[in-house]
Amino acid sequence: MKDLLQNIDGQATQQAIEATLRQYRTFSLTTPDEFMPAITAKYTLEMPTISNIKQSSVETAAIKSSDHLQECERFFTWFNRGLSKLTVIERKLITLAYLDMEPMYNYEICLELNVSERKFYRIRTQALYKLALALGKIVYQAHEVVGQ
Repeated sequence: MKDLLQNIDGQATQQAIEATLRQYRTFSLTTPDEFMPAITAKYTLEMPTISNIKQSSVETAAIKSSDHLQECERFFTWFNRGLSKLTVIERKLITLAYLDMEPMYNYEICLELNVSERKFYRIRTQALYKLALALGKIVYQAHEVVGQ
């Protein structure tokens, strides 16, 4: 196990987990306009399909919206399982720094958590690695095979 932890690519792991944290915020926003049905009337001449089944824009939008909601639900369930592995202070730091719609600055989080800047960075690094490990986002260094 110790070898596995020593072979972690810190920068790539941090980028991977921060991408996941951005995805969390993205899913937290409202449904995009392209998932909303068109309200205006549209008159077009369309050739019948082989099955003669036609979906309206409302039906298509409902299907896309349903798929999007299911994807969001799966993501939040998966993400929350990983987040629950963190300590209370780590969860609070991650929430304030990454998950809130308006993330706080580092110095504001230090004041909020009543910790020094040095301790803040130590907790943040530890929390990001723990979250990456819990979510399967750890990136390992590539090893070159020499002498084949």
